[in-house]
Amino acid sequence: MDFQEHAHNHHHIREALVAALSERQPIDLAALRSDRHCPTGCWIHGEGARRWAGNHAFLGLLENHRAFHQQAGLVADQINRGQWSEAQKSLRNGSPFALALSDLAAALRRMRATAESLAA
Repeated sequence: MDFQEHAHNHHHIREALVAALSERQPIDLAALRSDRHCPTGCWIHGEGARRWAGNHAFLGLLENHRAFHQQAGLVADQINRGQWSEAQKSLRNGSPFALALSDLAAALRRMRATAESLAA
């Protein structure tokens, strides 16, 4: 698993939210809110769970990934409701969404380090 690629994929979600906000376009709320639909979620709830269940780094990744998608779903809901200024605030640095994205990136780095140390 390429953990760095999965981190980039979640930054692309942020970019998609920013684009939807600037273009005033609706976002698929169900797909964003669920932590099981993206490739990372499929890995976490599939192969990752089979291989890493109980591992501290994996459990942190699971929780941070879930929290990110919850925050992304909240922003998407604001966009879909036409709450433009609220959505814009939600995408700013220091917001719960931005912190969730940062926490997810850190969890992916910890998981990568764990996987590399056990593979060595």
